[in-house]
Amino acid sequence: MSGNIHGISWFPNFPDKFVSWGQEINLYEVRSKEDSTQKSRLPYIPVNFLSNETRYQYARCVATSYHSDQPIIAVGLADGKIGICNFRDTYDSSWEYTPRQQRMCTCLAWNELDANILAIGHDRHRSDSCITIWDIERGVPKETANFFGLAESANSLCWDHNHRMLIAGMSQKLIKLFDLRQSNTTCQSIQTKTVQGLSVAPNGNYLCSYVDSVIMLWDLRAIERPLRQIQSSRNHMQISWCPTRTSLLSSLQRDSPYITLYDIRSVDNESCREVYHVKRQISPLPAKYQHSGKFATVNWLSWHPRDFERALLLADALNILEFRLPASLHTAFSNRSKLPLLMQRPLYAPAPVGSSTNNQEPTQAPSSCSTNSASSSLNEYNVGSSLSFDFLERELFEEDLLEETRQRAMQDYGIKPDNTRLAELHLSPYLRNVWATLNNMHSEERLTGLKATLGINLGHTSEALMASSRIESQLLQWPDGINSSNKLVTYRSEQRDKALQLCGWSFEHELDRFIDELYANKEFSRAAMICVFHLKVLAACNILSRAADKQRDPSMYRITAIALSSFNADRCSSTWRNQRSSANMQIQDPHLRAIFSFLTLEGDNFDAVLREEGISLADRVAFACKYLSETKLTEYIKQRIQRCIECGDLNGLLLTGESLDGINILQAYMDASFDVQTVALVAINFFRNEHFADNRIQYWVASYLDYLNSWGLWEKRAELDIKIENIRTSTRSARTVYLSCNFCGKSVSNALLDEPRPRSTSTSTNRLSSCPSCRKPLPRCSLCLMHMGTMINTTASEKTSTELQGGWQMKPFSKWFSWCQTCRHGGHTEHIVQWFKQNSECPVSSCNCRCFDMDGTKPNALREIS
Repeated sequence: MSGNIHGISWFPNFPDKFVSWGQEINLYEVRSKEDSTQKSRLPYIPVNFLSNETRYQYARCVATSYHSDQPIIAVGLADGKIGICNFRDTYDSSWEYTPRQQRMCTCLAWNELDANILAIGHDRHRSDSCITIWDIERGVPKETANFFGLAESANSLCWDHNHRMLIAGMSQKLIKLFDLRQSNTTCQSIQTKTVQGLSVAPNGNYLCSYVDSVIMLWDLRAIERPLRQIQSSRNHMQISWCPTRTSLLSSLQRDSPYITLYDIRSVDNESCREVYHVKRQISPLPAKYQHSGKFATVNWLSWHPRDFERALLLADALNILEFRLPASLHTAFSNRSKLPLLMQRPLYAPAPVGSSTNNQEPTQAPSSCSTNSASSSLNEYNVGSSLSFDFLERELFEEDLLEETRQRAMQDYGIKPDNTRLAELHLSPYLRNVWATLNNMHSEERLTGLKATLGINLGHTSEALMASSRIESQLLQWPDGINSSNKLVTYRSEQRDKALQLCGWSFEHELDRFIDELYANKEFSRAAMICVFHLKVLAACNILSRAADKQRDPSMYRITAIALSSFNADRCSSTWRNQRSSANMQIQDPHLRAIFSFLTLEGDNFDAVLREEGISLADRVAFACKYLSETKLTEYIKQRIQRCIECGDLNGLLLTGESLDGINILQAYMDASFDVQTVALVAINFFRNEHFADNRIQYWVASYLDYLNSWGLWEKRAELDIKIENIRTSTRSARTVYLSCNFCGKSVSNALLDEPRPRSTSTSTNRLSSCPSCRKPLPRCSLCLMHMGTMINTTASEKTSTELQGGWQMKPFSKWFSWCQTCRHGGHTEHIVQWFKQNSECPVSSCNCRCFDMDGTKPNALREIS
């Protein structure tokens, strides 16, 4: 492979083969992980190179066919020539087509229902057609019925999935539908500029088109007007529907390293054509490359035709990567009731027992979630995924995550993150340990990680000078009765002592008290392990002996205590070392495994202890701070940070603290667990200044605040707003949200507040119902047609109770104005409430907006447009 790559595409009926084109056209086959006999031809994906096509270079466009007997592609060149290639040495001249007038080939599209039918699009020529229908079995097209669009240009092409109908974007201003089911082809035209790209949804009912930064959604069953327009901040390069998710539309935007996903859904009403979309952006690149600058942009995306949410990516027009979306959870949306999460089953996955065997996606009940299907889906995502689910609890797939999030929010989760308050919440041991670690680290309004504490990678900055101190080494003496030729060296410094404290360990003179606390908390094996790490073998024996007396099954503690009591390093180490590997498979307690690994180590090789994943990261790092030299400790800390970023392990914040690596860990955890509540609250409580301003943190916080708003937890939202405001700069910005006049644009409320003197009742009423600046009338209520601010139906008692200092009257809430955020129509609150008790559409006669459905104040049954 040489030169830039222009595009890539899977073969629809050969799920393990794909083609890339640019200066060369190459055919690859993705091989399984077990097949590692030869080196891969691509650096980031294991593939076998099968063949290449040398006749056609610098292809303008390429389309993979639906043939099932052999992989076939159509190649369009800049001179307008079209070639059919099956990657064989034989040459067939009948598989080449040259238009009558030479001009660029702009687009190609194979028919899904008839694999031999190819639609060809060319640029404009005044005496030639721009669209050609070619049946490659019948030879080069010559009949007039095969040519359309005289003196026009074809910008994009696609076929309807259900009928023999060609959809074409033409002349930068039209979408035309050519019905080829009959001999006399009929054509329907829709005027729109969104013709740069076309894509039909997998169910065949919906069409998407785009131009620049605008995406238009159409209903092919009633295409006279678009369903929805989606505006983006950047221009689009490619749009495509995911073939295994009927509602998922993907977009690649210019000069962007992200994939933009639109989950298109509609209101469950047969007479309603309203749709809405949920937008999210994800980075498909591996976590270790996201901020390294290695991959700057994503240029092409090709969804796998069968594997659930799997795709090929082209990065920087040079590197091909494989990507799979994080596990997708669907919600049966309701603003007041429970939100059950549903794992979406792939379209091509085997149907559950007792379900229909047709090709349609089965309908799943929104009130339950199968544990078996959730587990299988989780296992499926582990395979070949760039994200690790080691720290994602399976209960997240079996329980209602949003309901759990709501319950935690109601219990003030994360608002006051002290250990006593967290102990009262229903949290997993993993999250409880993470919060305890963060609280232990947080001091002086900063979350300082061990990397900064130890001065790793700080260079010659002032922080490095503060973190530098003399490191003392000491040769440890084994206890009496244990003869050992293995010399253990420990390292001490002021920074290492502080690191041990952050890890939860105590100083040497406080070790006995620390061990007693662990024993009181019934952490027997951990207490024994720390004693052994400090060469207090007899103390470990006593702990295990006392623990054995309290256990129902004391065998393992008793055997370990006996083994430690008779341990002699010189005599036993070789024998124990030979038995350790097999014995470790039978010892369930990781702390006991670490004890035997430590006692049988060779030289200064502590890998057996440092790689014991069953021990908490804090204990392993504390052990490293005690026994590793400066170089090895630095290398170990860096390795653990990278591992935590890859796995999304929040315990890695112990190492990174408040830093960019810490944000990367939060992002990886969010991708794996969908727990936006925890990452947002961690950021609010422990991240400050420039790190809190990171776009990812702002997005998590905004998402969680939206959750609180949707549940009506206004007080919880306000408490978090106060915490967030304290994080930001002390200088408050001027008010930017206010009611403005439709005519002059000046603030209505601020002008009233600037007038301190009391007014008469008539003057006050006049100013309240008109703009204080231009005296133009304020908007009218849609129902009573009175101006905003007019005093209506206000009794004497109401006036007395609502009178303010200075003579102004504050109207009760029922007299306030409210308006729809979609159509901008509104009126007095009490009038609007009365209207929507009996109606669902806007009270303005010329408006068809369903304002009440938009507000979500009553349970709406929402579903995907599939």
